[in-house]
Amino acid sequence: MHRDLKLRPRIKQLLAPAVLQAELVGVASWLWVLAVDPLLELNVFTSLLTAGLACVCYAHHYAASFGVWRFLGILYVFLLTMGFLYVINVNPTLAIFSLPLAITLVMSGALLFVSFQDYLVSAAFVWLLTWLNWHAGYSGDLGTYVVIFCVASVCIGGALNLSYLRNLKAVLSLESKFRELAQTDYLTSIPNRRAFMETFAEMIAEGSQGYFIMLDIDSFKLMNDQHGHDVGDQILCSMAACLKATKGSYCVGRIGGEEFGVLVAGHEQSNATHYVLSLLSTIRGSLESPYCYTCSAGMARISTGSTMTDALKVADKNMYLAKRNGKGCAYFEGKSLHSLPPADSRLESLY
Repeated sequence: MHRDLKLRPRIKQLLAPAVLQAELVGVASWLWVLAVDPLLELNVFTSLLTAGLACVCYAHHYAASFGVWRFLGILYVFLLTMGFLYVINVNPTLAIFSLPLAITLVMSGALLFVSFQDYLVSAAFVWLLTWLNWHAGYSGDLGTYVVIFCVASVCIGGALNLSYLRNLKAVLSLESKFRELAQTDYLTSIPNRRAFMETFAEMIAEGSQGYFIMLDIDSFKLMNDQHGHDVGDQILCSMAACLKATKGSYCVGRIGGEEFGVLVAGHEQSNATHYVLSLLSTIRGSLESPYCYTCSAGMARISTGSTMTDALKVADKNMYLAKRNGKGCAYFEGKSLHSLPPADSRLESLY
């Protein structure tokens, strides 16, 4: 169930164009019948039905809610069936087309519904309305054959729908897994540089205000060389855990080696300052000696008209100011954001 919820937006994105095309074909067919059948008149019913089909098509294509999108698909089939059966009722000579019409509607919907339950509901509507419209003319053995056609069409359509949805979800699930792997840092399990920079670029393109924080683990190479790569990996994972545990970020990511990036949304500097203070404090107490570590941070403002290149340069410059002025601190606009307690004496003696 959780997997299906994650796939819903992608399923809707893939099927929406095909569904719209199929619905437009249905509307065009309805308008064509209205135009060529001499017995049909443009009355209140046909006018409302035509307007209803057009409105449902439009709303269906632009529906943001997945549940509403599903409901509108069923409503469209119901309205279209009502329309064509009205035509047959007005012109009884067309009754011969009732059976193929019902089968066509039921079978064509098999590949357009994203839920087997939705397909069954729509198929039930089609056959119920069709049966109510002309059941009096079919009795005895002929009525039995109609029931056989009804059951057969629903079973075949249902099998197609189930098979199609199963394969579609399997492909999309695999696609989602590969996308997640491509955007996740293997060691730390947080967004990698590409994923982080994509989010950063989107934030810039939207003109959103916020802050970019660049962080670098202090003396990481020395600690890695002295204690081994397994300890270095432990420190990197600890850093990622601190980033995920500290509330207030919009996006975090590992942007290279021992460098990490954070985006904080909003124009309030106090929120970004509070975040970086909390983060650095969490980092300092995340591992026990002799593996305790600190981190230096540089912060840059993101405003309307900012570029990602400029933000990276400013944050990098502020981060190296923090490095040169004691490490374990954060700088913004060339000034220290806070005064942390003196660095652990054990760190000073080791590094």
